Formats: sequence, structure tokens, C-alpha cells
Amino acid sequence: MNALTTADYATAAPVDVEHVAPDTVVARVRPDPDDPVFAGHYPGFPLLPGVHIFEFVHRAVRAVAPELVLDEIVSCRFLLPFRGEDELVVTIHRTDELWRGEVAVAAVPVAEVLLRYRSEE
Repeated sequence: MNALTTADYATAAPVDVEHVAPDTVVARVRPDPDDPVFAGHYPGFPLLPGVHIFEFVHRAVRAVAPELVLDEIVSCRFLLPFRGEDELVVTIHRTDELWRGEVAVAAVPVAEVLLRYRSEE
């Protein structure tokens, strides 16, 4: 058996980021519904696993602040399932070391993520 890495579970969907203000980031992601991460997650009703929605928020933060290290997942709340048909819009607001990500599809909230980062030492 081969060893698995996090890359085996990561989606290849690019995260397109715009840094719209010093404390606000907007990112857009369009996961491919044929991406293997959808396979097996509720067979017959493929869904994007929630960890990938968290991953998109984290990748957007790191795109504008690569010096930061994730210190804590304060909360991660999934509001609706995402089947991969549409673009996800990630809006992130920063307050000190906390980054609040709101993920939506066509303005309908899908997830809320609150992350704490620290500077790389």
C-alpha cells in the first residue's frame, strides 16, 4: 500500500484572489465537478467535502499574507451542501489575528469559517 499525502485529498481548483482592502479579501473558486474529491462523498449525490471549502478560505488568506501560519480553526460552520455546479465566492474580513471567511454561491451562504493566524517566527 502506498502512503497517502494531503495532496491526494486536495482539489486542484485554482483560487483567484483580489485584495480589495487592507482588511478584506475576495476570492473566486470554480471546482471541477469531475474532480476526484467529489467521488465517494455521498455516492449518487456528489458533494464537495467541507474540508475543501475550509481549504479555499485558507488558500485565499495565504495568497495575500504568505507570512502567516494557521494557528487555530476557531470555527467552521457549513450551511448548505455544495455540489460543484457553480462558482464559490469567498469574502474574508480580517480583525487583528482573526480572519472570518464567508463562502457563498450566487449570494447564498454556504459556509462560515473563522481562523486565527500568527506571524511565522
